[in-house]
Amino acid sequence: MDWFAWDFDHPAYFDIYADKAADAGREGPALAALLDLPAGSRVLDLPCGWGRLHPHLAARGLAVAGGDLSPLNLRRHALEHPAPLARLDLRALPFRTGSADGVFCAFTSWGYFATAAENLAQLREFARVLRPGGVLLLDLVGRSSLERATARLRSRWRDYPDRGYRERVRWSPDRRRIWTERQCQGAAFRHDIWIPTDAEVRACLAEAGFRPPAASGGLDGQPWSEDSERWIYRAVTR
Repeated sequence: MDWFAWDFDHPAYFDIYADKAADAGREGPALAALLDLPAGSRVLDLPCGWGRLHPHLAARGLAVAGGDLSPLNLRRHALEHPAPLARLDLRALPFRTGSADGVFCAFTSWGYFATAAENLAQLREFARVLRPGGVLLLDLVGRSSLERATARLRSRWRDYPDRGYRERVRWSPDRRRIWTERQCQGAAFRHDIWIPTDAEVRACLAEAGFRPPAASGGLDGQPWSEDSERWIYRAVTR
């Protein structure tokens, strides 16, 4: 089983990521503004999780549909933020070609797959479902910032008693992927995410069918830099 099929569909997920609900009030409006599409635009939130950012997209008058692999997350989304929803694999989206004006991919939700071909397939699917001139907003962690943060952690276990879990963050031996191990509710989890360089992001976007993207270095739209904590790309289909 792929790690994300297990990790994101376990009830402990909501405890581990409890802080993201509070973060949504800050991140949602900022990311929706960076997507920068007019009211009435058709937007796909992929993956949508439990829909924490959905209200902020909808508040801009966007027609939002969500998609995710996790039935657990989709059930919560349907209860808390009713919307058109689909269970899906990001490598093979169940949407018509050219059917969307925008794709919204937040919180480092690209790089989950084990191979470069699979990660590229996700971007190619985003490009396929977008109309010509459609917009992808790709929100990633900044690689250099993450390298500094993990160096301070020194691969040690850290306890989060308020949320009932412990965590260890390490790089893979080739320094291309970040491994985040967690123990919560008697279960073990391990995220395994590719963390690309800026050059790799841009090369993959180009190969998938996007024009050279505009890049921001934070939620406030500040200029991109290698040291930015967030690398946020706004890419338009050719």
